Amino acid sequence: MQKKLRKIQRRREVLAGFTIILVAFSYVTSLLLDFNFVSPYATLQEDLSYLSNHLRNLQISVWAWLATSIVTFLSIPPYLLLFHNRLRIFHYVNAIWLLVASAGFLMMGIAGIELYQELAGGLLTGIEETDEQVWIKLLGLFHDEQFYRRIGSSFIGLFAIGLGLTRFKMRRVPLVSMVLLMICGPTMIFFNWYDPYHLLRTAAMAGIMIGVSIFSVRVINKGL
Repeated sequence: MQKKLRKIQRRREVLAGFTIILVAFSYVTSLLLDFNFVSPYATLQEDLSYLSNHLRNLQISVWAWLATSIVTFLSIPPYLLLFHNRLRIFHYVNAIWLLVASAGFLMMGIAGIELYQELAGGLLTGIEETDEQVWIKLLGLFHDEQFYRRIGSSFIGLFAIGLGLTRFKMRRVPLVSMVLLMICGPTMIFFNWYDPYHLLRTAAMAGIMIGVSIFSVRVINKGL
């Protein structure tokens, strides 16, 4: 009987490990495919003209973030099962962070779709002839997209902190993973709002992905 329970537990661990890695991979892919068109050295008309000529890139970026939202949401049940009967409340808190991150990426994708539709419609009349009010609306949609990106990424940072803190409850969580997550989680949250283009934010994201990957590989190979 105990052998059977252990087999079930190992399946849960392998599933959770792969889904968490998939979230990290999806997040990194979305960042690589991300499309940013606003430049501090260009006028609004130049920004929108540039974007209208790269609608395909915007569309790919939008669908990548929507896929990340779905993958993040689907990772929640395996994550909860991984710590079932091992933690009391803490894993539910981390699951909430994942849920809010998923919602942030979803809202970001929706704003991106609206932005794409407005621009695609604007091409029919020509971007140079677009009314200034429409331009303001487009810029507002872009700022919405950026805001929800910061929300989603910040809660990924909170999840990283929570995953790192799990080490204090479960000693089998890798120490290297804990250190990376505890340092890089707060760093990414800070630079998300202070300076999203800072090199330290990029380094923090890389550290979180490495920490999560180390944790997931440990769970897949040896379990908890």
